[in-house]
Amino acid sequence: MNAAEQLISQARHGQFGALLPELLEMAKGPGGPRDQAWEAAAAAIQTLFWQDRFAEAADLAEAIIAQDGPLGGELCDQDVPFRHAFLAAELHAGVPAGPRLLTAAEHIPAGRNLGEDLLWLAEQLPDQPKEALLPNHADWGGPTKPLTGAGAELADREYRELATADKQLVWQALAKANDFRRAHALAETSGETPDRFALCTWMAGWYAVEGDIPRGERMLLAAHARWWPYMKWDAIPASPVLQPTLRLVTTDHVREHYLTRPIGPEAAEGNA
Repeated sequence: MNAAEQLISQARHGQFGALLPELLEMAKGPGGPRDQAWEAAAAAIQTLFWQDRFAEAADLAEAIIAQDGPLGGELCDQDVPFRHAFLAAELHAGVPAGPRLLTAAEHIPAGRNLGEDLLWLAEQLPDQPKEALLPNHADWGGPTKPLTGAGAELADREYRELATADKQLVWQALAKANDFRRAHALAETSGETPDRFALCTWMAGWYAVEGDIPRGERMLLAAHARWWPYMKWDAIPASPVLQPTLRLVTTDHVREHYLTRPIGPEAAEGNA
């Protein structure tokens, strides 16, 4: 674990606000290993999202790509959260994303993942709602579809008698069918919540469109306990503050919880 990853791990102990200045210093500093700089930048961008500093997050993404993209290092193999920074700045701060995506892509050597992703994203912007291009988007408020797959049959059985893995299949089937009514009833009668972060955010978004802020808040708090980092540099899940629908239930209490409580492997340490 390098110095950046150690700092990010400390942040995941619930010290995001306190350690953001150090992450920014590591990201912007002219010296030090460059692969640590972009890792620190990624974690800082995610933290800035939670502070609603979307324009600053996009500026940081733009700067780190311009500086380190031409070097062809590990930064060029990434996509998140840099792609999200440009989208969020347009959606929440009114800073157009399209031109910045194209300019940023020019700094990446041909054929590398980040450059191709930024170009693809720029192509999608005119025809796709920006929230659909952000993480954990769902058809909140949309129609229900038929239940399919293994979970369809299991959904008709007594939930409390199901094995843990089978319960997960039921939640997955309900989310795939966008059957919020049945999922809500299951949560109410069983007293349980889905054991996957994305399934919890799906339900939280539905509660948001239903105007049920308390249940949406509780579902996002449950989601916190179910999140795991994608990579060592992944500091905190961004969708609760990026998705406009989820922002409706991302209350001050939710923000405080995510920014000050251990999360992911650091939370698991405390529960061991």
